[in-house]
Amino acid sequence: MRGALVLALAGAALSTGGHAFAQDPPSPGDCPNGYQVAFANSSYAGAGSGPGRPGAGGTGTGSSRKVNEIRGVGCYGRTGATTGRITLKWSAAGKLYDGIMYYQLLDCSTRQYPVTKSLQYPNGTKVNYGSGAANVTLTRGHKYQLRIIGQGSFARAVDGAGAIGYFRTQKVGDTPAWLDFSSSCM
Repeated sequence: MRGALVLALAGAALSTGGHAFAQDPPSPGDCPNGYQVAFANSSYAGAGSGPGRPGAGGTGTGSSRKVNEIRGVGCYGRTGATTGRITLKWSAAGKLYDGIMYYQLLDCSTRQYPVTKSLQYPNGTKVNYGSGAANVTLTRGHKYQLRIIGQGSFARAVDGAGAIGYFRTQKVGDTPAWLDFSSSCM
């Protein structure tokens, strides 16, 4: 009976800001105490042709910045002198049409990314959430900084800006980037 209750709760839709999520949207509070947090929540909607296409910064219909329609939370913490754990949780207003999300560690001494993990959805998803986790090997005495980054498209509620939402790895014109660094090296 307990298994049936868990399945029933997992399938329940929660409403947040007019968008249905199949589970609670991830938030920075999901990371364990003492872990670094990276939180990305910007996307855009809208379409145009020529210089007015989303992110082009030109004229035309352009794009509309959206917040919290696709959210990602990354967590990083050391578990030993040469080990650590990184996680990424994401959720969107609707299923992904396509997407890739990276969770990476920047070595603050070398300024390189020795750890890169990804969640890849080249053919989209049937659900609007996902997660990944990895135990990682670190260099003794080095400090690290977490970064999450991603790009893709997802189904969204229509509000005049379009039925498809987009997220991207770089800010272009007035369109935001789906990118965040944790606050410091640890």
